[in-house]
Amino acid sequence: MNFILLAIFVVCSSAISATARQVVAGTPEDKLLQQIAAETDTDAKLQLLKTFEEQFPQSKVLPDIYLMMIEQYRQKSDGNKIIEYGEKVLKVDEHNVTAMMVLARTYSIQRKSLDRAVQLADQAVSHIANMKNGPRPAGYSEAAWKEYLATNETAAKQISDFAKGLKAKPF
Repeated sequence: MNFILLAIFVVCSSAISATARQVVAGTPEDKLLQQIAAETDTDAKLQLLKTFEEQFPQSKVLPDIYLMMIEQYRQKSDGNKIIEYGEKVLKVDEHNVTAMMVLARTYSIQRKSLDRAVQLADQAVSHIANMKNGPRPAGYSEAAWKEYLATNETAAKQISDFAKGLKAKPF
């Protein structure tokens, strides 16, 4: 499971830099993102993220904001908030593999909604397979993109197996 945590953390921790490329420099949205990136206190960062959600409810970067919130709640070990914001990600970005994996893992750890956990993990595996056939995103070398896909595919399969194992042997 440590491998899974590392893969999910790497994806979530890169959200600020990817997000910053999607907003217009100097706008209030950009300024708040910069403030979020600079904040080191978990509670203060969460408040800034919530402020962003309230002020920019139609922002193109809202899925990334939610992923950042998930990371903050992961640091606080708040599984219910992780689930809340993971589901919010999927409402605005139904193909978000990171959210699928985080949700499947969290549901599994909490031993609830195991059918949903399996569904999400298997969806992530399927989406990653589709990503292999699609274009490589800007900012990734060929090797880095292949490694990213392989790492996430392995993690998604491990989460799926974990959830399926829990379903087979309920407590």
